[in-house]
Amino acid sequence: MKSTTEITIRNYHIDHFGHVNHARYVELLEEARWRYLEENDLLESIHRVGAFHVVVKIAVQYRQGARIGDVLQIETQIDSRSKHSFCVGQTAYIKASGKAAVEATITNVFVDGKGHPRPIETDVLSIWPDLAAAVQLETGFEDRPR
Repeated sequence: MKSTTEITIRNYHIDHFGHVNHARYVELLEEARWRYLEENDLLESIHRVGAFHVVVKIAVQYRQGARIGDVLQIETQIDSRSKHSFCVGQTAYIKASGKAAVEATITNVFVDGKGHPRPIETDVLSIWPDLAAAVQLETGFEDRPR
């Protein structure tokens, strides 16, 4: 399921060039991911089975600067998963124009209570329908050569 979060750009979001700084977009995208998890009542349920997701990679394409007063509509969805990782796709649109400001793919893995990696198993998939329905890839972030 796609979740949409609206965030109004304030003066503390911008840099001296008058637009949202690239690092701030990462924070805004994180806020939208937290809202997605809250809207779907996922945090406590996932933690109860001993799974904790952590971000391991963020890839952001900057398309257009947002300025003070712009409202960003950030769409968040699960794009794909492998045995050990999953990717969240996010696009932040400037509401007034409908143009994309940024597009991002955030790669996550699950760890257990001791911080050790754990596979994505039935216990998590039964709690998180969007993750269960995501395109399953043969390999994921963790399977790439280093």
